[in-house]
Amino acid sequence: MKNLRYAIGLLLIMTLVFNYNKKNDNINTIKKLYKTYKNGEISECNHNGETVYICGISAYDAGGVIYDKDGEIIGSCNYAWGTVDSICGELEDCEVIYWMKDNIWGQPHVDKYNLGD
Repeated sequence: MKNLRYAIGLLLIMTLVFNYNKKNDNINTIKKLYKTYKNGEISECNHNGETVYICGISAYDAGGVIYDKDGEIIGSCNYAWGTVDSICGELEDCEVIYWMKDNIWGQPHVDKYNLGD
C-alpha cells in the first residue's frame, strides 16, 4: 500500500512537471510574438489539440492574427475588414497571456510569462 501511494505521488509529480514544461516549450515563440504585439494582446488557445496564439494590436479595427506554436501565421480574424478564416471559430480554451497596460479594451494588464512592461 505504501508503494502504491508512492507510485501515485510520483506519477502526479511527473505529470505536473511534463505539463509545465510543455507549456514553456513555446516560450521562444511567445517572446517573438511579444516583440510584435507588446502594444496589444496575445492569447494562448487550443486548435485540434495544438497550442496556437491569437494576437492583435491595441486598435479597434486591427483584427487578430493566428500563429502556430512555431510562430508561423495560420489565419487572420479581421472582422472589421472582412478577412475571417474558418480557424477563427475553431479556437478553444483561449487564455489571455499578455495584455498591454492601458489597453483600449479597458482590461487589466496581464503578463503571464513576464515578457516585459
